[in-house]
Amino acid sequence: MKADQLRALAADPRFISGIYNYCDRWCERCTLSDRCLTYAMERSEDDPDEWGRARDLSNEKFWDNLHRQLQATIETVRADAKARGIDLDEPKLQAKVIAQERAERRRATKNLPLARAAMAYANAANKWVENASPVFRSKGFELETLARLETGNPEAEAAEMAEFVEIIRWYQHFIYVKLSRAIGSRANEELETDEEMKTFPKDSDGSAKIALVAMDRSIAAWSGLRLALTGADDDEILDLLAQLTAVRREAEKLFPQARAFVRPGFDEQR
Repeated sequence: MKADQLRALAADPRFISGIYNYCDRWCERCTLSDRCLTYAMERSEDDPDEWGRARDLSNEKFWDNLHRQLQATIETVRADAKARGIDLDEPKLQAKVIAQERAERRRATKNLPLARAAMAYANAANKWVENASPVFRSKGFELETLARLETGNPEAEAAEMAEFVEIIRWYQHFIYVKLSRAIGSRANEELETDEEMKTFPKDSDGSAKIALVAMDRSIAAWSGLRLALTGADDDEILDLLAQLTAVRREAEKLFPQARAFVRPGFDEQR
């Protein structure tokens, strides 16, 4: 997508400004995807039948599309800056940006244990799922028996378990990514000196909120999976629940206003 195409698309009034900043990137399940500029940009680059595959992070086409979108965005920003008489390549400006980034990294360092805890959870969740084949195989035999006996609702149970696993897998790394962004944004906000800028909603709270939403949904999924598996690997699932609950508790302490953050589109009355 070229810069002029991006500008024309962004001018469409149906899009909700900033909605993509605080979403969970699960476009297939989003009720507001048709009002999201990022979604429209992604779809414009792909054949509709291939779009789902193109959003796979391991798919080369996904990264090619992302690179093109980034280039178009950079071109747009440069053009807007030039129109305002700002040279983004001016050495003094670049030095100022570098100094700001260093100050932000130093300030963010004290909160990095929270991000590391989120990554530890992601790795633990990944390990559990990778090693859970025997548990699911055993549960599958049980559901097959129920189907043969024509008792219960084994198809619904299987679908529910698949849903729990899909939720867990979708959010396991997302939580770390959004908490890391929240920590970085908080450092930037603490260094802000402009009084008017300080009155705006905080990106750190918005990023923390979607991380908390992801944790809420993951905890619900783990709890449901634990019940569905009727005691199998009970201790390990309880450990994962305790681990993620601790991350959520610390996130709520660090970002006490996050739950109240109003995300564009999602938390507004429609």
